[in-house]
Amino acid sequence: MKYALLSILALLFVNNSFAQDKYEKTMKKNLAKIDSAKSVESYIEAANSFERIALTEKDKWLPYYYVSFCYTLANYQAKENSEKDSYLDKADSFIHLADSLAPNNSEIYTLRGMISQSRMAVDPMSRWMKYGAEADRLFKKAVELDSLNPRPDYLVGTGLFYTPEQFGGGPKTAKPLLKKALDKFNNFVPENEIAPNWGREMTEQMLNEINKK
Repeated sequence: MKYALLSILALLFVNNSFAQDKYEKTMKKNLAKIDSAKSVESYIEAANSFERIALTEKDKWLPYYYVSFCYTLANYQAKENSEKDSYLDKADSFIHLADSLAPNNSEIYTLRGMISQSRMAVDPMSRWMKYGAEADRLFKKAVELDSLNPRPDYLVGTGLFYTPEQFGGGPKTAKPLLKKALDKFNNFVPENEIAPNWGREMTEQMLNEINKK
């Protein structure tokens, strides 16, 4: 009886290891789709791929996170404001699913802040009071949950970079936060190969652009 139980446990361990390996390989394959995406259609294709994983791996937050991330990136490529809002609505719904599985997660709060920031960017004049304050609150919470996470500083710096100087923004105002983000990127170690690890390249690009001026 003892040996039969040990055999069953060993079989379960092997099956779980195989399933985890398959999951991680599929996730890495789809992460490559995000890296190569350059259009609304390609971001939506990547979102659909992650959603299929989420339907299978219902207890894991990362697939839902990446669906939301893809829709947020699709919003930047969309031309019509109504289309942007539609993608951000979807991003919102999926990041809240991720949040339900992994509450108090710095990366999730960061992406929620990014979505609010994107909402504001659709119509800054009429939305900055609501979504600007919301994004600020979410980014602060993300830092509170993980002070080593470079992405909140990167996104706040990005927002300042593209804000006109007369409204308190501009490259010079953004530089300290972007420099802080880069310092964190230099020391940041993702939890694993499929954990969020984006933002460094754009941080470096903006800092290079600022330093050239």
